[in-house]
Amino acid sequence: MKFLKFSVLILVTAIVLFSCSKNSHDVTHNPALGIEGDWIGKYGFGNETPSVYFRFSIQANGKIDELNASGASKGGGTWELNGTSFTAHYQWKAPLNTIYTVAATYNEATHKLSGTWGYNSSATNGGLWEQTKQ
Repeated sequence: MKFLKFSVLILVTAIVLFSCSKNSHDVTHNPALGIEGDWIGKYGFGNETPSVYFRFSIQANGKIDELNASGASKGGGTWELNGTSFTAHYQWKAPLNTIYTVAATYNEATHKLSGTWGYNSSATNGGLWEQTKQ
């Protein structure tokens, strides 16, 4: 009987340990890992070809900053990546305090984001934008 109890204890312990372990395959192939970093590109208004300097710092903790050409933060917020769909919502610092939402498709192979931007909670009422990871 002691042998049976000991065997069950070992089996339960093994199941708990293996069911709680992290799968390193999932971590190393997480697409969000490739999106973190400095992104530089352009935005435009309406359907115009993007031509105005546009830069993001996308951070691992789900935070995003829009940066000026000198690298100083103009404002910040949060970002999300679901598959290849990238979205971010952020606010410029005072005195403007303008709120923006951006949506884009992330191309992991070319390290490019391209999509639309807008004011407040709309990602489509502003124009087009594109960036490349630096």
